[in-house]
Amino acid sequence: MWSAYARSIVRHSYLFLFLSSVISTILTVIPLVCHKLPSFSDPLTGFETRGTTLAHRFIAWENLNDETRPSRRLAVDPQEIEDQIRINFTYYNRTTQSKQQTKRNHSKKKLRKKKEISNSTSTTKIRYNSPESNFSSSSGHVHWGYGNVTFEGENDIFLREHVRKQWVSLKKLQREPDTPLHHNYAFGSCGAPLSNYAHFVIESTDNSSLLTYENVQKMCYWQLDLVELGAVEYFNLCQRPFNAEDFCCPVWSVPNYIALISGKQSCENLTKEDVDKTSVILEKCAVYFHNFSLMASCEFNRCKVPKYCSQYDAIYNMLFYLIDSNAFVPPDLSQSYVKNVMVFLPLPTSSTVLPYYKKLQSSNMSYDNLFIPAMDFGLKNALFDIWVIEDTWLVGLGAVFVFLCVWIYTKSVMLTLMLFTAITYSLGVSYFLYVYVFNLEFFPFMNLLVVVIVIGIGADDAFLYVKVWKMVSKQLIRDNMASRDSGLGDMGDIKNVSSAGETILVQILEETLKHSVVTIFITTLTTAVAFYASYVSYIPAINCFSIFAGTAVLVNFLLMITWLPVSVFIMDVKLCQNNIKFLEVLKKSINEIWDDARIVLNRFIITCVTKFHIVFVLGLGGLGIYSIVVVFYSPGLQLPDSRQFQLFQTSHPFEQYDMRYSDKFIFERLGKDIGTGSNMPLRWIWGVKAIDNGNHMDPNSRGNLIFDDTFSISEPKSQIWLLEFCTRIKAQPFYQHTPGFLLPNCFIENFKNIFMNRPCYDSIEKNDRRPCCEISRFPYKKKVFERCIILATESLYQTPRELFMPGVAGPKFLRSARPPKIASIVVDFESVVPYSMSYLAMNKFFSHVENWTENELKSAPRGMKGGWFISDFQFFDLQRTLASGTVMALLISAGLGFVVLIPATLSFVVSACALAAMVFSSTVTIAILVLSGWKLNILESVAISTSAGLAVDFSLHYALSYTNANGIKTSRVKTALSTSAGPTAAAALTTGFAGIFLLRSNLLPYSQIGCFLALIMSVSWLYATFFLCSLFCIVGRNSSKEFPSEDRKTVSRVSSICSGIPNLESHELEHLADSNRTNLTHSHSPSSWSATTVVLHDDCDNAHSKVDKKISITANLACEND
Repeated sequence: MWSAYARSIVRHSYLFLFLSSVISTILTVIPLVCHKLPSFSDPLTGFETRGTTLAHRFIAWENLNDETRPSRRLAVDPQEIEDQIRINFTYYNRTTQSKQQTKRNHSKKKLRKKKEISNSTSTTKIRYNSPESNFSSSSGHVHWGYGNVTFEGENDIFLREHVRKQWVSLKKLQREPDTPLHHNYAFGSCGAPLSNYAHFVIESTDNSSLLTYENVQKMCYWQLDLVELGAVEYFNLCQRPFNAEDFCCPVWSVPNYIALISGKQSCENLTKEDVDKTSVILEKCAVYFHNFSLMASCEFNRCKVPKYCSQYDAIYNMLFYLIDSNAFVPPDLSQSYVKNVMVFLPLPTSSTVLPYYKKLQSSNMSYDNLFIPAMDFGLKNALFDIWVIEDTWLVGLGAVFVFLCVWIYTKSVMLTLMLFTAITYSLGVSYFLYVYVFNLEFFPFMNLLVVVIVIGIGADDAFLYVKVWKMVSKQLIRDNMASRDSGLGDMGDIKNVSSAGETILVQILEETLKHSVVTIFITTLTTAVAFYASYVSYIPAINCFSIFAGTAVLVNFLLMITWLPVSVFIMDVKLCQNNIKFLEVLKKSINEIWDDARIVLNRFIITCVTKFHIVFVLGLGGLGIYSIVVVFYSPGLQLPDSRQFQLFQTSHPFEQYDMRYSDKFIFERLGKDIGTGSNMPLRWIWGVKAIDNGNHMDPNSRGNLIFDDTFSISEPKSQIWLLEFCTRIKAQPFYQHTPGFLLPNCFIENFKNIFMNRPCYDSIEKNDRRPCCEISRFPYKKKVFERCIILATESLYQTPRELFMPGVAGPKFLRSARPPKIASIVVDFESVVPYSMSYLAMNKFFSHVENWTENELKSAPRGMKGGWFISDFQFFDLQRTLASGTVMALLISAGLGFVVLIPATLSFVVSACALAAMVFSSTVTIAILVLSGWKLNILESVAISTSAGLAVDFSLHYALSYTNANGIKTSRVKTALSTSAGPTAAAALTTGFAGIFLLRSNLLPYSQIGCFLALIMSVSWLYATFFLCSLFCIVGRNSSKEFPSEDRKTVSRVSSICSGIPNLESHELEHLADSNRTNLTHSHSPSSWSATTVVLHDDCDNAHSKVDKKISITANLACEND
C-alpha cells in the first residue's frame, strides 16, 4: 500500500498537490459562504446542563410554563378558554359578514358604474367615494389613500380642530415643577436611579470616608468632567426629563442629592455644613429605612416618617442605591464611614454606550485620591464579542513564533508556508464537517481556541516527518548511489540525485511514510481521544468543543499524510534552488554554534538521568503523589461558587463589579431573581413527562412538551392520595410553615375544604350550586370533580389580588378539550432551606426531598405515579455535572492512552511507566492550577479533561525510542534520550510559547488556555524526560537483540554522521538508516532497526573532537546540503 502511494506521489506530485488544495479549498469555502457565520454576542450560551435528570426536568418545566401562554395549548384559568372561544366566534362572524357586505357593495358599484357610463357625455366625471354629486375640491381637505380620495366636510374639520384644541389645553394643565430644573442635580423629574442605567463605583485610595466634605467636593467636580467627556455621544444617548427635551437627566450621585436636600442649585455650591447636616439626617433616617417605614414614593406623606426623611425620596435613594450597605446599619446607625458609593449616569446599560465607555477607559478613571474600581455598563457581551476577534492577534503572534521555529528547522520558507496552509485547511475542513456532517448549528467561542492547539500539533508532526525524511533520504542515497557514480558530487544531497532514478525516490518516500505515519498516528489518536472523551459531559459548550477539537486533530493527521509528504517531496526534489554563498556561510556558522550547544545539553541530560535517576524518581514521584492529594482530596477541585461566568481578567472593572462590589449595594441584592438568603421552592409536577426532546447540542432547541397519558387527577383514588400527599409534605422538616390561606399551593385542599363545602343554595344570587356544594362527598365522582374544578378555578382567579396572586401552582387546562380538561397540576410550597452556592448544602437538600418523593410515589395510584420534583437546581446541576463529568473524562482519556501504549510498545512494564509519567504530568499541572485559584468551571473542565491526552505524547516518544533500542537498560535509556529529547523539546517549545503569547489577552478564556498549554507542555516534558527515563533506569530490562558486525559498523557510521546535523536531535525512527538498504527490494521488520542510535552520544563526541575535526566538518557539510 505504501509503495503504491509513494509511487503515485513521485509520478504525479503536482497533481496530488493540486487535488488536495482544490478539495480542501472547496470544503473550507462552502461553510463560509453558504452558512451563517458564528456569532459570539452571547458568549454564555451553552453553559448549561442538557441531558441530566435535572436538566430534563428544567426543560419540561420551561415548556410547561411556555404552554400556558394565550396562544398555546394550556390555560391556568378556564375562563380564558371561554373568552378565547367567544372572541374567535365573534371574529369569524364579523369576517363572514364583511365578506358578504363586500360582495354586495361590489355588485352595486358595478351597477352604478354602468349607469354613469351610459349617462355620460363627451366629458367623463369620476367620483371617489363622495356622497354628494356636486362638490368643489377647494371646499374641503383632500385625503389621499391607497387608490381612493375622500373629502372632509366643514363639520368634520370643526370636530377635528376642537379635539386638537382640547388636547393642547390638557397638555398645558400639566403640573409645572416647583423649582427650576438644573442639569447638575437629581430630583423628581427624572425619577429614581434604576439598575438599567449605566453605573459605576467610586472608592478612595487612602480608605477615607466618601461622605467627607473634601471627597464630596471632588466627586462633584469629577462627575462634571465625566459628563463633558462624553460630549456629543453622551447628549445623544442620555435619558431626558419628560418635560424638558433640551438637556439630559442629572447624574444620580451623592453630591447631587446632598445639594437637593440642602436646597442648592448645584453641588458646586455645597459647604461643609451641608455635608455634615446630610450625614446627620442619614443617621436619623436609617432606622426608618431598615425597619421598612421609609420606602420609595414617600414624598406625599405616605410613610409615617419625619418630613426630612421623605423629602424628594433623597434619603431612601441614597441608602438604597448610592451608599454601600455597610454604612448606617443597625445596631450602630452612627457608623457614617462610607467606603464605596455608586454613581448612576442617565445612559442605558446596552451596547449603545460603547463609544462613551471607550472614552472613559482611555481616561485614567481617577480623580486625585478617588478612582473607579468597578462598573456596570451592560457591555460584557458586546465587549467580549469585539475582543474575541481583536485578541486573535495574540494567536497570530504565537503562529509567527511557530512559523519561525519550523522555518529554522526545515530551512525552507516555502515548506513552512505549505505547512501552515495545511493547518489552515485542517481548520476549514473541520468546520465543514462540524456544520454539514455533524449538523451542529451552535458554535461556542471556545472552539476558537482549537487554532492554537492545531498549530502546535501540526508543527510537531512536521518536525517528525522532516526528520525521518532527511535520515532516510541521506542514508539510502549514500548507500545506493556511491558505488554507481562517484561523479555525482555530494551523495547526501537528494536534489543532486533526483534524476538518478524513480526507484530510489519511491523507496525513500515509502520508508518515510511507513515509519513516520505510525508515530504521527499514535500521537494523533491519543490527542483526539482526549478531546472526544469530553463528549461524556452534559454541557453543550463542552460537547461542541470536544467534537470540533477532535475532528480538527484527525483532519490535521489526514493532511499530514497527504499534503505534507507531497510538499516536502516537491520542495526537496522538484524545486532545487541554490542558496546565496553569504547565506550558506552564515547558516553554517549558526549551525556549528547550535550543534555545540545541542551536544552539551544532550550530554547534560543524559548525565543527570543516568547518575541521579533515583533522585528524580523519588523527587518527581513524590511531587506527583502530592499533586494527586491536592487535586482529589485537599484542597481539591473547587467547584464554582458564582452563577456569573467570568469573561474578562479579574482586574477588569466589569468583573470586579460582579465579583466584589455588586453585593455591597442593597438594590443589587434585592434586584436578583434568587440569591443567597432566598428559600428554595418545593414543586411537584404531574401530567407532564420530564423529557427534553430537543437537540442537546443546540442551546436554542428546547423541544416540545410531552403529556403523560397515564395521568388522571379526576379518579377518586388520585384525589385521596394527593390530599394525603399535601398533608404529609407539611409534616416534613424541609417544609416552611406559612401563616394564612395558601389558595393555589395545593389546590385539592382548598377545593375540598372551601369550595365544595359551600351551601347548595345561594340566597343572594338565587341559584342552585349542586353538585358543586356540600351535598357532594369527598372523594368526588369523576364527572363531579371535572365539572366543579373548572368552576372552582374560575372563582379563584376572580378573587381580589389582595388575597390571591396567580402563581405557578394549580391545575393547567387543555384548551382543545370541550369542556376544558386538566392536563397537568403543580403543587408548590416553600422550603426552610435557603438558596446557597454550596454544592454540599444543595446536594443534601436535593437528596433528601428526592428520596422522600420517590418513596411517596411508590404508593401513588396509577394516574399519579408520573410525578417529579423540581426546584432552583440549575446551578447545582452544573456543579454536579462539572464535578463528575470532568473526572470521568480525565479517567477515560488516561485509560485510552494506556490502551494505545500497550500495542505501541508491546511491553506492559514500559506502558505502565509511561502511564505513571502521563498521570503525574496531568495531576501536577492540575494541582498548580488549583493552588493558583482555578475553580472547576466550563473552560477549566475542558482543560483538565484533555490534560492526560496532551501529556501522553512525550511519554509515548520516549517509550517507543526505549523499546526500539538495543543493549543494556542504561544504553537503551541513553538512546531514548539522544533520539527524543530534541524533537519533544521542540514540540513543547512551540506549543508552550503559542500559549504564553495568549497570557496577555484581555479575555480570561484566552489567558487560561494559554496558561494551561504552557504548563502542560513544560510539566509533561520534564516528567517524560527526567521521571520516565529515570524509571527506565530502575525497572527497565536489557535487550538481547543481535546485529551483524557489518550492521553495527553502518549504524555507528550513520549515527556519527547524523549527529552533525545542525538541527534538533534525531527522532526515535532514525533506525531506518540501515546499511542493508543497498538492496532496494529487500524489506526489514521494525525490530531490525532497533539499535540504530545506541552509540549516538559517543559518536557525537568523536565527530566533534579536536582530533577528527576535519572529518566532523565534512560530515556536517554532507548533512547540511539536504
